[in-house]
Amino acid sequence: MIKYLVILLLACNTLQAQYFHRIPLCYNGIKPVRYNVPYNSQYQYNYQVTNGTVVNYNNGNVLVDWNDNPGSGQLTITVTNDLNCGSSINLIMETLPCNLTTIYAPNAFTPNRDGINDSFKVKGTNLRYFELTVYNRWGNQLFFTRNINVGWNGTYKGRLCPQAVYGYKVTYQDHQNYYHTIVGKVSLVR
Repeated sequence: MIKYLVILLLACNTLQAQYFHRIPLCYNGIKPVRYNVPYNSQYQYNYQVTNGTVVNYNNGNVLVDWNDNPGSGQLTITVTNDLNCGSSINLIMETLPCNLTTIYAPNAFTPNRDGINDSFKVKGTNLRYFELTVYNRWGNQLFFTRNINVGWNGTYKGRLCPQAVYGYKVTYQDHQNYYHTIVGKVSLVR
């Protein structure tokens, strides 16, 4: 799994961003997670982790092995320039017990075939039923799936959809057999 984090060196000793990452403990332990930070060889990078270990870091790629117990952890990345001026970001990681249903839908995607965010895909754990429908602004259905592993690639009938905001509806059944509906918007960015 790769997560992308953005840090900008704008002012000294500032927290530029805070990210959150939830990981279920359902899958035979937590596998190391790769976080990608835009890298500039003119800066120095410092990585600090609680409730985990930095396994490897190279040119902005940070591989963190989070501990396999319920709780939370934190990855702090500090970037310093040659004038000793630094900025940092925090990533708060939370492990979730497997008897919880979680669902996440991003608010934007970029279907430009670069391998990063190329489809609008909803993620979740402990779902008994799932369906995703994507609509244009006039309410016409552009995409439908019952497979949580399949996302919308930003096309309709083989043609590229324009950059715009699209509506979606997710219907799912949680681990206690209750049905829920989430309605939201996603930005297609080209």
